[in-house]
Amino acid sequence: MSIKNLVNLDDNKLREMNVGKKFAHTFTRIYIYLGLSLCLLIISIAVGILGYHKLYNNYYNQNTYQGLLRIHNQNLGKSAWWALATRVSETRQEQIVEFHETMLNNMKEDLANLRSYRGETELIKSLDANIKNMEATTNKLASMYAQAEELEDGSLSNGDEIYAVMRDELRPEVLKTVENTRQMTSNVTKEVTSSYDLTIVIMTIMVVISIIMTILLIVFMKNAQNTLTKCVVMPVDEVAKAAEQMARGDLNVAIDYHANDEFDILARDLENSTRASMNIVNDISNSLNEISEGDFSIGTITPNLYHGNFSPISESMNTITDKLSNTMNDVKAASARVSEGAENMSRGANELAEGATDQAAAVEELTASVSTVTEQTEKMAEDCAKGVQMSIAAQKVAKDGADKMDQVTEAMQRITTASKEIQEVANSIEAISSQTKLLALNASIEAARAGDTGKGFAVVAQEIGQLAQQSNDAVQRTHALVSSALAEIDSGNEIVAETQITLHEIGDSVNELAEMMRTSGDMAQHQASNMREINQGIEQISEVIQNNSATAQESSAVSSELSDQSNQLHNLMSQFQVKLV
Repeated sequence: MSIKNLVNLDDNKLREMNVGKKFAHTFTRIYIYLGLSLCLLIISIAVGILGYHKLYNNYYNQNTYQGLLRIHNQNLGKSAWWALATRVSETRQEQIVEFHETMLNNMKEDLANLRSYRGETELIKSLDANIKNMEATTNKLASMYAQAEELEDGSLSNGDEIYAVMRDELRPEVLKTVENTRQMTSNVTKEVTSSYDLTIVIMTIMVVISIIMTILLIVFMKNAQNTLTKCVVMPVDEVAKAAEQMARGDLNVAIDYHANDEFDILARDLENSTRASMNIVNDISNSLNEISEGDFSIGTITPNLYHGNFSPISESMNTITDKLSNTMNDVKAASARVSEGAENMSRGANELAEGATDQAAAVEELTASVSTVTEQTEKMAEDCAKGVQMSIAAQKVAKDGADKMDQVTEAMQRITTASKEIQEVANSIEAISSQTKLLALNASIEAARAGDTGKGFAVVAQEIGQLAQQSNDAVQRTHALVSSALAEIDSGNEIVAETQITLHEIGDSVNELAEMMRTSGDMAQHQASNMREINQGIEQISEVIQNNSATAQESSAVSSELSDQSNQLHNLMSQFQVKLV
């Protein structure tokens, strides 16, 4: 795997993931890098601590015990010579106990301590042999002192023999012991130097690797931010453009975004919904064109398009055409009755002479009423057409806009939550960096206390402190990046708020449409009232015909005219196609 692949995310791979997996994949990589960096840092600290522990607890103690062994060895020889040289009996006895018991036991204890650190090496075996030989010699000397007689000058009767034993047997063992301890000191010094050098090399390597991992993590987080922003903002911009296009009333929406995530599903749903809305608008337009041409036999041309909240539109269209068909059927029936009345008036012209004037007035009122009904019907059809178009567009835009804005708001909230989680991770890293600096400070203090032995460890502690400061600087930059991301999210929330204001304006348009539909209802009631007046006029004509039989000739002329008008009305009504009752 190349360095480029380590610090970059695969755009194509991310596009095939849903939003949750995009962030999970990204932060998993971040957690891995953080874990590796922390592991390397912990290993570096552990190596330093173990090296320090080995230097102090092992080599330091070895030097201490071999130094004590050398001192006790020298004290043993000194006590032996002092016991021979003194002329005071009490002092001689004290020195005999000193070299025969105290110093010899101390040397055995020192050797046991050295054996616990060094194991059964050749030097340990040699020292053990030296001590055993000295023990045998001191036993011999103690026996000789016990057998010796003290002379008047305080000297011993066998002083020369004791001197010979000390010179020929005890002194060589003491010197051998001194030489062996010096050799052990030299070996320990070499081991200390080797261990120190190895610790420095290992810690240097681990620190360099930790720095490299930290740099890779920073570069990866920067690239991950850019890649995630591109994968999230681009589809949001496309959806926002589509929503703005719908707000302008343009339903020919095409969203150029294709992936296997929630945004792709949102884009396809938005395209499908606008396509369905366009089909409904086209169907309403065609249906209203048929109605404007006088065809009231159908409501909506394609009723299976109207589902869910669109069902009331189809029902309203069917109700309008039903009412218009009923009205036209009533008018046709009235026209037929008028024609029949005109024929009756022609046969009874002589009897209707007296009611000619009233009959003419009634016919004029009937004609005026029919004209009013026609005008009101056309006006109602126009208002209904406008109302239906406005209600379809406004209702669809308001509903889809509100739904999509809710989804966009939820997505922005999830991004805000993920950014806050990044801040929490950065805070944790910052806390670890502070603890590391404190540990480096303590280590520097301990190294200063150790003097020359701790100089090397002081350098290690300084390197750890610098590494902790670099980690802290990286955390501060991470905080800055997260704060910038949150600012961008706040800007997105403001855009969402402005879009919601636009949706409220669309709601006002829907209210206006509702007012127009109520006006159409009032006009329909007025039309029913006019039709009742027509019926009353026809009844008046019938009464005039029965009561004015004396005016036959005048009524005949009027009835001929009325018959012509009735035929014209019938021909006019024949142009309308209505539903059969």
